[in-house]
Amino acid sequence: MCSQRPQEALMEHEERSAILKEADALYARGKLEEALELYRRVLAEDDTVAWAHSRTGAILAQLGDLDAAEAHLRRAIELDPKLPQAYSNLGNVDYTRGAYEAALEKYKKAVELDPSNPTFYENLHAAYKRLGKIYEAVEAIKKAQQLKRLQVREQADRDMAQLKGSVKRRLGCLPGAVLLALAALGWAFIV
Repeated sequence: MCSQRPQEALMEHEERSAILKEADALYARGKLEEALELYRRVLAEDDTVAWAHSRTGAILAQLGDLDAAEAHLRRAIELDPKLPQAYSNLGNVDYTRGAYEAALEKYKKAVELDPSNPTFYENLHAAYKRLGKIYEAVEAIKKAQQLKRLQVREQADRDMAQLKGSVKRRLGCLPGAVLLALAALGWAFIV
């Protein structure tokens, strides 16, 4: 019996991970109600999953239930004080309520925890703008745009590497003379 318990726990963890993955996919596609149902299912089984609290809070905020959203987001931060999305989403709750200074502090914390996320800088921009801090707003939006360009460039590099690998595999069966001719035409990456 003892030897089965860790495996049962592993299965529960794997199932929870699968549910969270499905919920995240639904959330990304804008299917908020369906995603919310899955996040709540995870939390019904284990109330200590910070990510599920953070996403539940984000969805509830989007649906207009700011008090419940705030409770979930505060619980997410309590469980994982290094979860930047929870701070950002809690900042969104403050922002929606018109508490721009409070929102700004949450957004700053999100940036501190994950300085590579352009959305956090966009949020900073919005809060600074509302507070009349135009210079800071401009700097924040510049940083967001810089990070987005970097993400696009990195994705293009990954796509190009994948394309090169695909071309190499497909051309790998060609005779050496053909490969040399292609290389002479500028297809040097395939030889």
